[in-house]
Amino acid sequence: MFSLRIGLLIILVGGFILNGCNTLPPPAASPPAPPPPAAPAPIPTPPLSIPKENPHLEIGQRLLKQGRYKEAIVEFESILKVDPGHLAATNGFHLAEQKIKEERDKSVQSLIQLNERGMEFYHQNEFLKAGQTWKEALNFYALQNDPTLAQELPFPIEEIGTRLEQLIRLFMDKGVLLYRRGELQNAIYAWQDVLLIQPEYTEAKDYIRKAQVKMETLDKLSSSPNPP
Repeated sequence: MFSLRIGLLIILVGGFILNGCNTLPPPAASPPAPPPPAAPAPIPTPPLSIPKENPHLEIGQRLLKQGRYKEAIVEFESILKVDPGHLAATNGFHLAEQKIKEERDKSVQSLIQLNERGMEFYHQNEFLKAGQTWKEALNFYALQNDPTLAQELPFPIEEIGTRLEQLIRLFMDKGVLLYRRGELQNAIYAWQDVLLIQPEYTEAKDYIRKAQVKMETLDKLSSSPNPP
């Protein structure tokens, strides 16, 4: 009898437990995972500013193309004084210097050739051609506008001027001699040769006018009727 009660009690307790398990609330759902943090908004970057071209560089490069090398150097130097490492200005400066040296070497050779050619004409007794060639040499030297150029010549530049003046005196004296002989037209030819060498030679112009006046006077005298 006792064992029967124990058995019933166990059954009742077990049923109660099972019934209680069936009435338990369902487990609470786990909260949703928080969303990942939003990526920070990108910081707007200002547009890159393109540096303006240095006006001295632009001018220097233009002068370089025009062959005005000394002026180009001035522009490049103005940049290098502020920015010694400026690559374009440095390259332009060196290129301009190189071009100046090349032109200088050509000028020296041209003067040497003109001087030698004048000497050849002189020794061949072609005095007019000699004088014209030496005059061309002096004009060319003056156009270079570089007094230091004479330092690179194998002869003093003054020698050309001295020879030219001596040659002009030779023509002038020849004309005077012909004039005194009465060979007025030949005298004029001699003085005209002077003007072919040096057009501004005033003395030759004066002698030519004098000879022309005398020729006109002689023509009038020769054409006038003889008195009875």
